[in-house]
Amino acid sequence: MLVKKIVTIFKNFPKRHSVAILFGLLMLVSISILGNFDLSDRKKGADLTKKIKIDVLKEGDQFEPIYTSKETVIKRNDSLFTILTKFGVRNENIIELINSKNSNLLSKIEVGDKIRVNLDENNEIKDLLYIDDFQSGVRAGKFEGIYVINKFKNKLEKIKVFKHVIIQDSMYVSGIKEGIPDSVLMDVVYINGWDIDFTHDIRPGDSYSIIYEEILVDGEKVLDGDVLITEFNNKGKKITSIRFDLANGKSEYFSVNGINVKKAFLRSPVKLSYISSKYNLRRKHPVLHTIRSHNGVDYAANKGSPVRATGDGTVSFAEYNSGCGNEIKIKHSEDYTTRYCHLDKYNSRIKVGKKVKQGQTIGYVGSTGLATGPHLHYEFHVNGKHTDPLRVKFPNATPIKSSEKIKFTQVAYGLTSQLNNYKDISLRKEVPGG
Repeated sequence: MLVKKIVTIFKNFPKRHSVAILFGLLMLVSISILGNFDLSDRKKGADLTKKIKIDVLKEGDQFEPIYTSKETVIKRNDSLFTILTKFGVRNENIIELINSKNSNLLSKIEVGDKIRVNLDENNEIKDLLYIDDFQSGVRAGKFEGIYVINKFKNKLEKIKVFKHVIIQDSMYVSGIKEGIPDSVLMDVVYINGWDIDFTHDIRPGDSYSIIYEEILVDGEKVLDGDVLITEFNNKGKKITSIRFDLANGKSEYFSVNGINVKKAFLRSPVKLSYISSKYNLRRKHPVLHTIRSHNGVDYAANKGSPVRATGDGTVSFAEYNSGCGNEIKIKHSEDYTTRYCHLDKYNSRIKVGKKVKQGQTIGYVGSTGLATGPHLHYEFHVNGKHTDPLRVKFPNATPIKSSEKIKFTQVAYGLTSQLNNYKDISLRKEVPGG
């Protein structure tokens, strides 16, 4: 009934009054709905996007200062003063540093070391590092207006690196292709140099696996460390060498059975050369063109390549000797003597009566005397008689002492197990679908 009465009233109302009433009702409903919205969110958004005026920042607010880093390697005739002057540091600031306590630690800088500084916007030294080597040095830093200067020593981290190499061309080139550093490859040659002549014994398809250390400081590599184990597969023969720290403080390499891999003589006097002529008692001489016995082995190498003593001994001869050219003889014992011919020049320390160590550089490859090109003629004498250097059997060095055998066995087992595990993983990767 009520609804019918309202409809009857609206019908009797003038039309313009009816429109006004409807409009008013709609406005009331809109105001009611909008009243439930939180307008504070809109205000917050406007505040966040509003530009900040510079004068709003208060005096004393802290900002991270901006420093400029500069570094140089110390050269001949450099001094701390001249280096810092080149960096743009004011004389007054340099004098302030030099007059600080413990500044004597910075007084003896050496060629080849590094100096690194952080400078503020006024080119004033905030801190300075004198890097003596990768592990230690001197640090100077400004604290409360005073330079504090002290020695520092970085904490070193050692990690193990595994490499497996299948030789395609040479042991060295194949190793370089696998990313092995030059210094590590030279260590591998030295460790195995008593058993393998790398210029004569290596065949394509031979392989070697190694574990060596890398030295890190602050997560960055600074040095290649020691070779811990090598395993060489040469002509079907496996040769394993394990590094072991002896009780006397020295480190040497041993076979898995504790036999010292070091022998009284190295197999080759020139690293990574090649044999151009073997021991031959009826060889035709390349210059004289007559049949003359070749009582040694010729190692062809670039002129100037280092020649090393193959064993400990005493220099008994070092001068020019006719067709042999510049020659060195080393007496190793009553039984053994070695001879090195056609040298370009001698090591400056080599003199008759001078003692030499195995592996020490005694001279450099040349072509003096009767020689068609740069090479080393090397002879090995046993009891005064010529012997083929490639076939002679060398005596071993001292084996592991019985008192250290148990510890060595533990080290050897650990390293060989690691090497085998790494090899298994590596070989699985090389096999498709492995």
